[in-house]
Amino acid sequence: MGKKRKAGFASARVEKLIRNAGAFRVSADATFRLNEILTSYAMSLARYGNDIAKHNGRKTVQESDIILAATK
Repeated sequence: MGKKRKAGFASARVEKLIRNAGAFRVSADATFRLNEILTSYAMSLARYGNDIAKHNGRKTVQESDIILAATK
């Protein structure tokens, strides 16, 4: 039995995302790798959004902070 791997998002949701993009079959490795990539990207955006909020003297990260982080 293989070891259980975990990343930030639900595997079923990531697999559904790949299927919605047109894939008929999706391997577990592909699902896991995309999950890692999405988690890494989301963490980067969250960290940058937090930096923006701190720079503006706030403790709360707002939607505008995340939008700004995504555009940079």
